Amino acid sequence: MKFRQNHFRKTPEKLLFELSQIKSNTVIVSTKISVSTEDLTDGKYKKWNINSIKDLADKSVIDFIPSKKEGPTSKINLVGKTIILRDLPKEDKSWNITGPNFGDYSKGTHTATITKPVFQKEYELPRDIHLSIKQIDREQSKDEIQLQIWIQEPLHRDEKNFHDDLLFSLNLLQESTGNCGIISTSQAENDKLIEEKQKDWEFLPVGTGNIRSKILQKLGNKKEIPESSQERIDYFTNPPFEIVGHINGINSFERYIGLELPNGIIILENFNYGNAIFVFKKDFDSFSKMTRGELIKRKSSDTERIPHNKNWKINLETVLGFNRK
Repeated sequence: MKFRQNHFRKTPEKLLFELSQIKSNTVIVSTKISVSTEDLTDGKYKKWNINSIKDLADKSVIDFIPSKKEGPTSKINLVGKTIILRDLPKEDKSWNITGPNFGDYSKGTHTATITKPVFQKEYELPRDIHLSIKQIDREQSKDEIQLQIWIQEPLHRDEKNFHDDLLFSLNLLQESTGNCGIISTSQAENDKLIEEKQKDWEFLPVGTGNIRSKILQKLGNKKEIPESSQERIDYFTNPPFEIVGHINGINSFERYIGLELPNGIIILENFNYGNAIFVFKKDFDSFSKMTRGELIKRKSSDTERIPHNKNWKINLETVLGFNRK
């Protein structure tokens, strides 16, 4: 269904009516659009990972993740969200700044720690939701191709956050395509679209497995890796503090790698789209039982977000209470 606006503050009445007609407990956010073969040939849909009409042959399914430039929901999907808790008392927060020695950079630099009261914050992990595309059929005109675009993970109507998740998914699809809709998972033609992948983590004790190789696989084994990413790869491969194991995200967590410390703290990194490192003050047993939905919506003072600025290593180690000698 096509709408004029690019982003919704609430679910449109037309879609709520469609939802009321669906009897199934689970639904999928999906839409169908027609695109011209000329636009496909001209590369208009490269941002959807469609480089040519041949990519849609044999009804192949193409996945893409919307750019954060598409809209506010797409940005949250990629980089997460920070919530300032202004109704709670402030707490002391420390961070590091780097400056020149005696006001002269030629004499070197030093790092100073600043502490001041700030509002408490909650962080939401990036949802990292992908959109899937496949060709349905040719239109009557040979110049048009009909595509179905959907979010594979179904939404369960009996879940507490169903309507919030529905609005988020609708906006994610709307911002990228200008269209959105809801379909039932009980329809036979949608059976292949609703296969839920198992959500799980793989724990790798120290000394087992090639961690660097697993990280490079998550990056798609790119020949050229940015220096900033290479620095993080080196750090996670050989951290300067004691760990009991690496945590490898698989299936719907496949973009993540983690570290577990002896005290149960979990450090989670996304080398593809992560704009921050997340520190979870949870033991691995509790952490591993969380579904993806529970993890990304987790709101707790036990979660710290470390942005990837030039002092990210120092800030991470400050949060961990690790002091370099």
